[in-house]
Amino acid sequence: MADRAHPVTEKRHADLRSPLPEHERDLPVDVNWLRRRARQFAAVSQREFHVVTDLSKYSSISGMPFHSHYAAQVYLGPRTARLRVPLMAINLGLVTTREEADRALAHETMHLVVPSYGHKEAAFARAQLLLDKVGQHVPPA
Repeated sequence: MADRAHPVTEKRHADLRSPLPEHERDLPVDVNWLRRRARQFAAVSQREFHVVTDLSKYSSISGMPFHSHYAAQVYLGPRTARLRVPLMAINLGLVTTREEADRALAHETMHLVVPSYGHKEAAFARAQLLLDKVGQHVPPA
């Protein structure tokens, strides 16, 4: 297994543009901010998911390893028994800024919305669309 994503995938991921104001992009990610932001991605994508940051818990539930080089990963459940609400794991050891969190959330939400896209160019266009929509989304008071 490769220790890194394909360079094209890495570039497409890095090219995702967060809608956060510049002064917020480098702020640290805390779990409360991440959960609020994830709710925004769920709202604009119309795809509910649970966010977990306890990677060992995610591995225990999914039965899948969460490798140290993964920033994020989604688990839909086994093909024959999909979860009603999928899991999204975020590695806070690698996703340390809000801009990085936006990229990870957009990337993984895209996989939930259109899993057949894989890491094609169209997949990252969809991820950018999600980011753009989150930028226009006004959370309820």
